[in-house]
Amino acid sequence: MQVFTRSFKAMLTAAALTAAAAMPAAAQEFPGGRGIEFVAGYGPGGGHDTMLRMMAKIIQSDKIVDAKINVVNKPGGAGATSLGYLNSHKGDGHYLMSATSSFITTPLTTDVGLNYKDFTPIARLGIDPVIMVVSAKSPIQSLDDVKNADGVLNIAGGGRGQIENIVTILLGDKMDKTFNFIPFQGDGEVSTAVLSGQVDAAMINPGAIKEFIEAGRVRAIAISTDERTTMLPDVPTFKESGFDVVAAVFRGVVAAKDISEEEKSYLSNMVEKLQATDAWKSQYLEPNGIVPGYLSPDDFGSYLEQTNELYRSTLERLNLLKG
Repeated sequence: MQVFTRSFKAMLTAAALTAAAAMPAAAQEFPGGRGIEFVAGYGPGGGHDTMLRMMAKIIQSDKIVDAKINVVNKPGGAGATSLGYLNSHKGDGHYLMSATSSFITTPLTTDVGLNYKDFTPIARLGIDPVIMVVSAKSPIQSLDDVKNADGVLNIAGGGRGQIENIVTILLGDKMDKTFNFIPFQGDGEVSTAVLSGQVDAAMINPGAIKEFIEAGRVRAIAISTDERTTMLPDVPTFKESGFDVVAAVFRGVVAAKDISEEEKSYLSNMVEKLQATDAWKSQYLEPNGIVPGYLSPDDFGSYLEQTNELYRSTLERLNLLKG
């Protein structure tokens, strides 16, 4: 009888071990031996690609997680290709995609069949605000001078519907004043336009114009953040100058829709730990002139909703919404 009992117990133990070995990877703790794919919606060397590759580098060098990370580029359609790619992996948390303004504007201006609600917010990592500058030779010293200027001022910035255009429109609303927004191709052309006096003022990324501010060739009037930045601490915000204009290009990451809470928590914790490192500040934020601005998944979700409405209403005024 004892021999039978021992034999029966041995059979049960062997069966249990066999069953455990046969358990699928999905039943293991996430990520279950699989790597995580970072998806860039634009080509190598662009802003999306640069951010994700720096994220991957720091996550692995600081051993924030053990999972292998692979960065892939899915360019095309102003981010539309990457939206479709991530959507094809609905319910799978092994994919993390970069998200900036095109994450909002592309669905609003083109019929891609998707929008920000079709994805899982993970984190906002920083913002690219807009700074208003004039030539050092300009008589304009403050936003009050802008408001009280005679005639219609010519203001340079990026393309129609981009953040510089939006900030110009919002400022005009707050001042009850009309501006003539002149779009240029890239920050280099915008800088040249204001330096040469082709325009009265410019809306531009702070990092792109900082050296000219420090050299005294242009004068910074205001920045579109909630509070002054450490990068340019002497530049007042539009808000503190009496004109409540707060808007910026965001830099964040999203996952596919319908991922599990375990997967969402893993990705969120990974990114939260990343953005708190000294390496993230010194190797990514500061060299790229990006203002820190971490938001957790829930807060980022609320931010995306507000940002979508801001872009939607402005693009509608510009007749740029999809038909």
